[in-house]
Amino acid sequence: MNANHSRFVKALAAIAAASSAFAASADGTVIPNLYFTMGSGSSSRTYSAGEIGGSWANTNRTYGFAGSTGALTDSLDGLAVSWNLLVNSDPFIVGNISVMNTGTTTREFFLNVILPKGSVSSHHYVGGSVTGTVTDLNGNGAILSSIGDSGLFTAFTDFGTANRATAGSLLSSTTITAGAFLSSSLGPAGFGDPIPSQLHGAVAENIAMQFRFSLTAGDSASFTSIFVVEAIPAPGALALMGLAGLRNRRRR
Repeated sequence: MNANHSRFVKALAAIAAASSAFAASADGTVIPNLYFTMGSGSSSRTYSAGEIGGSWANTNRTYGFAGSTGALTDSLDGLAVSWNLLVNSDPFIVGNISVMNTGTTTREFFLNVILPKGSVSSHHYVGGSVTGTVTDLNGNGAILSSIGDSGLFTAFTDFGTANRATAGSLLSSTTITAGAFLSSSLGPAGFGDPIPSQLHGAVAENIAMQFRFSLTAGDSASFTSIFVVEAIPAPGALALMGLAGLRNRRRR
């Protein structure tokens, strides 16, 4: 995990500890509908994370999701996924996702994590990062590769709509190998560093993280990732804020 990635995770913990008093007076109990689209090849399934795992509202208006596809009767053959995520509709997504190829051949997989956005804004800062591990579980080595020239990790805004835009694409043309019963790391890689600082346009409906890769049979991969979108006040709002500050200084 790189320094900025680590600092951001620590910052989220600090926010959780410091903002509970404010959140107690606000309605932060409505858990957003985080959902996954996952699949292999042309087959895919879409699930509500809150329905196939545990979900909860924290006192600082963040929301937790944890679970796995192990209990599903309609899950895709050869693909097992588990997750532990923290989100906010302002929005951000941060946490861990693990994937295992339970089939008998190398497979290509994709996983989209999609979070509705709380409000519409025209200008934003964005940033994100990913780090991960591939592990051999059956003694014949493990190989994790990105697919074609696409990123192993890609962050989108307004995913699944006509206004879809790529915020950042990381770890393209990447192959990581691990020896028998060993693990190898990939990343860290990031964009909008310090997170978030990369200019981005309008975001109306959602933010999303996408993982696309191939993985050898019987092996696993895990990822720790962050995607943050922060609204920038419009120029008029910034001017009003400046005037308010000037008036306060004059009063003092």
